[in-house]
Amino acid sequence: MRIYVLTRRKLALMILFLIAVGGLLTITQHSLTTPSLVRTPGTYYMAHTQEKVVALTFDDGPDPTDTPDVLDILKEKKVRATFFVLGQAAQSNPSLLKRLVNEGHEIGNHSFNHDYQQRHLIEEMNQTDQEVFAVTGVHTYFYRPPGGFLSERQLDTIKRNGQVVALWSVDSKDWRNPGVKQIVANVTKNVFPGAIVLMHDGGYHRIQTVKALGPIIDSLQGSGYRLVTLSELKTMDCEIK
Repeated sequence: MRIYVLTRRKLALMILFLIAVGGLLTITQHSLTTPSLVRTPGTYYMAHTQEKVVALTFDDGPDPTDTPDVLDILKEKKVRATFFVLGQAAQSNPSLLKRLVNEGHEIGNHSFNHDYQQRHLIEEMNQTDQEVFAVTGVHTYFYRPPGGFLSERQLDTIKRNGQVVALWSVDSKDWRNPGVKQIVANVTKNVFPGAIVLMHDGGYHRIQTVKALGPIIDSLQGSGYRLVTLSELKTMDCEIK
């Protein structure tokens, strides 16, 4: 049997290598599966205000399974929200896109194919904007990168393209399907004046989101909050000149 003798230097290098590999695997896994809470400088993730206002935002739609139920609840509660649509979903569901606008909701841009790496960033942004405009006559103003991931270079590119990068400050974590009560708690226990709430109306079946939406709205309104679109929220930011 051959015996290998490691010097302290080789042992230290091996340990550092293993740590680095483990870290990369963890980052890769999370970047492909979960959105993270990011408060990136130069992005719009909250409004600086003392007014009790909150913006509900929905990603990954429009979806024929759950978006109609979400819209029914918002209509019943007389609440307007912002929907970050995927271009391919908008292309497949033009009637839902029209309904979003007709019922007073705001449409944001969430790329065309939900590519986390955003390898064709501007092309996908423009393609989605064209799909939205062709159906509604409205251009998108806010852009939300898939998963909330973006580099400084991508941020600069998006700004030069005339869009505002909109992230979030309260994550409902409905993408985990943790249960209706937990989704409600994730929002109501972390909300604050000027918060932007992340939810989803597409991507997968969002029945937990649908069931949680009414109680979330009731709780927020019962606590004195007014629910607005992102554009409305932005006008209340005391730090915007």
